[in-house]
Amino acid sequence: MKKLFTILTLLFVLQSYAQSYYKNLFDEKQYDVVPLNSTSPNQLEFSWIVSAHMEALVLMYEKTHDPKYANVLIGTMGNVIDRRDDLRDQLPTNIGVSNISDYRGISGAAWSTDHYNTNPGDGKTYAHVVHSANITYPMAKFAAIIKKNSLLQNILYQSVWRYNNMTFIAIADDLIQKVIETLHYHEGQWFTQSGNIGYYKERNDNPPIDNDGEILPFNMQSAMGRVLVQMYRATDNPDYLTKLTQIANFLKANTSFNTNLGSNSWTYWKVSTLREDISHGGLTVSFPYECRKYNISNGGALIYTDSDMQAYANTLTKDIYRAPLYINNGVNYSLIPWNLKYGIPSGVDLSTYTCFQWAGLSEYDKKIYQLLAEIQTAEKYYMPLQPENFPLLVAYLAYYENLIVPVNTEHGWGEGSDWRGVASGNFDGDDANEFVVIRNYDGMIGTMEPFEKKFHSVTNDKYYNNQYDWKGIAAGDFFGDNKSEIIILSNHADPANNGVYILKIENNNIVEHTKSIGWNAQSDWIGAAAGNFITGGKDDFIAVKNLNKEVLVFDFNGTTPQLVHTNALNLPVNSKITAVASGNLDGLGKDEIVLLVDAEDAAYNGIHVYSVDDNGVMTKITQSTGGGLALEWRGLAVGNLDGNGADEIIAHRNFDGEYAVYKLNGNTLASGDVERFPVLQTKNNIMCFGNFDTSSQNEELVTLRKDGGIVMFSATKVIRGSSNSNKHSNDPCQNELPNKLFSFLKPVTFDGQVVR
Repeated sequence: MKKLFTILTLLFVLQSYAQSYYKNLFDEKQYDVVPLNSTSPNQLEFSWIVSAHMEALVLMYEKTHDPKYANVLIGTMGNVIDRRDDLRDQLPTNIGVSNISDYRGISGAAWSTDHYNTNPGDGKTYAHVVHSANITYPMAKFAAIIKKNSLLQNILYQSVWRYNNMTFIAIADDLIQKVIETLHYHEGQWFTQSGNIGYYKERNDNPPIDNDGEILPFNMQSAMGRVLVQMYRATDNPDYLTKLTQIANFLKANTSFNTNLGSNSWTYWKVSTLREDISHGGLTVSFPYECRKYNISNGGALIYTDSDMQAYANTLTKDIYRAPLYINNGVNYSLIPWNLKYGIPSGVDLSTYTCFQWAGLSEYDKKIYQLLAEIQTAEKYYMPLQPENFPLLVAYLAYYENLIVPVNTEHGWGEGSDWRGVASGNFDGDDANEFVVIRNYDGMIGTMEPFEKKFHSVTNDKYYNNQYDWKGIAAGDFFGDNKSEIIILSNHADPANNGVYILKIENNNIVEHTKSIGWNAQSDWIGAAAGNFITGGKDDFIAVKNLNKEVLVFDFNGTTPQLVHTNALNLPVNSKITAVASGNLDGLGKDEIVLLVDAEDAAYNGIHVYSVDDNGVMTKITQSTGGGLALEWRGLAVGNLDGNGADEIIAHRNFDGEYAVYKLNGNTLASGDVERFPVLQTKNNIMCFGNFDTSSQNEELVTLRKDGGIVMFSATKVIRGSSNSNKHSNDPCQNELPNKLFSFLKPVTFDGQVVR
């Protein structure tokens, strides 16, 4: 019995262990198995597609230390090496491939193709430096990971692939040798200038390509620079340090500093003033980033410093990025900008707008991750590019994720919507939450739920008009009928319409049930919150007004609201309550009330938490305050972000775009994770939590944006719960895998750290 209990306990722990949102997505997309295209006879497959998959796998292994990613990577690398131009004849004859000789008649340590020739398909293959770099970079990086960690070196790899029955250290040694051979193949393309500058050129012996003899573009120099960084880490060979330093000097010599923006500027290459688009720019930046990430120094001085990284970060945030969802096409290039809320620019190659490789710079500017994540999930970007179908993009988002990630977005709402409230509830009777929104310009009230990457309506919308000056919305089971009703507050100029409105769902329509009106037109209602405040089995609600800094506690006599108590708060006259929310912060009994307060007095400026007794009397439990009025506390939500135990508070301030998490610990608020956004991306956000994805124990965060957009975030650390059936896809990514994305080999299984 004890053994059974232990097993059941272990199963519970495994089932409830928090997993990375994007790690889950990576595995759900089947990027964690050896791809069949790594066995392709067509060398073009390895140039960008398979090499990107290998880079994704090595990123996932470096991030998670999960041995399955190492094993899948080893199998993939083995396939790719087996198909190198000069090694193909070592494969069994039934594979049907033979060695490839390039345009010079040389069969070398590369993967040549005629796809990019002046006359494509002419059979005169050419091995491009950037392709060799893309392919060997994951090999060199994996070797460096193994060489730097003795605990990994004796792990045994067992499979049907090239490296069957070899230890990780033996595999690393062989990978190093294979990369050396490819570097040697391109040695004739390496040139130095003045001793301290180095770069690669195209071959000049009548190759079948354009631009023969030209210095390669900067992104291609960086691609090979990354290989040299990892080879230096794996071997400590100073020759690699010399070469990568020379490439760095070449890039620096061709990079200018914009003093107005504090950013770096450069072109695509030296041949012309062609712009560096966002996509190629991400690869160019990746080499300086890796130099700094791994503390590569020469003569005791870092090759790239933090200030260098900040300048590259500013290139994205101050040069390329113009405003939320509005980006330029390249570095120091203001033509063909794209507002992702609208259509695709005419004649534009969308691949030039891919930007995930800039994510590394979020280590130097925390706002960058959310800047990029929002772009990736915007409908007008997402639909044509389907970015989650690129394993490398998913791996980048997994590697740098922090607190929350956007999973559903809809930016078609007008910028004049003037959202006034959002609340979660159950409006259609299924297992998942939905949310209700209210906007001011036309008094529209609508219920929604996530569907695919966007949202769709749950019930028919209801419209008032723009005279009500709505101020907040709440939802709860106020009638005890196992359905959610809706509370909204109106600051109507006419007292006869000023006050509390109670609505319910009837025959798929939102209908007005009753109201509590006649309140002082100067009440300055700020918001409402629902919860279990008064013992009785039904939800109650509070309404907060800045007039006299009062919180009114209501419960329901049947379906009629009644005021239980009016709480006058001890807040300065010149302070302003800006948001209200409620939740079970201590994990016990009833819900608590949370207020955000803007006050010039630092002792009151911030978060205030109260309990409520059965008489509706509020008692302050704790607060987290400090700073001046300029912080502008605005957004507030309370919910179970971590999927475990009591609810958390997430609070947003306009001053710096931060979303900060707080957890009640006894009588104190403990601050936790922080997510940073570009300031304008979150200005005046309104938010709520709800369990919109029933496959997860975590609650998701819905935010209404000042620009009219609606964005739903998932926690990055997701605890999977028991899967509940639902008529819609609760997992925003569940149905996005095409019927035929790739063909894969059968997944390998694992016994500890050994592949069987």
